[in-house]
Amino acid sequence: MSRLTGLTRVAAVLLVLAVVAAVVAGVGAHRAAATADARSDALAAARKRVPELLSYENATLDDDLRRALAQTTGGFTADYGKLLDDVVKPTAAARRISTSASVSAAGVVSGGRERVVVLLFLTQTTVGGQGGSSVSGSRVEVTMKPDGDDWKIAGLKPL
Repeated sequence: MSRLTGLTRVAAVLLVLAVVAAVVAGVGAHRAAATADARSDALAAARKRVPELLSYENATLDDDLRRALAQTTGGFTADYGKLLDDVVKPTAAARRISTSASVSAAGVVSGGRERVVVLLFLTQTTVGGQGGSSVSGSRVEVTMKPDGDDWKIAGLKPL
């Protein structure tokens, strides 16, 4: 009888270990899925928000710059607001400049559920008040952070 009791105990321990292993695997899979979802959501938000951040029309400059600032979060909001007020707005108004940015390619560099870094390749078309235009390409590294139910721009670094 003691041999049977010993086997029963071993079987019970093995069963408990199997259940624990299954729970740990399930939690790991859930975390991996949540990280993948965060990266995907942040990438989609960056593709949408960065062109809104960098595009404006001279005729609707104030509204466009307010919309641009609404794409940001955290300390970047104050920093970018200062850049808009001190550089972009006076220059765009004085020279009657309009600019349009579009994303030509994008990918996730790194990140998780609380912060994702995205690399964007941009094409920016600028038109001046005299009718001349220029097209340029650039790369930017964008830090995205969750803000409520969405992702917003928490940093932007030209490369």
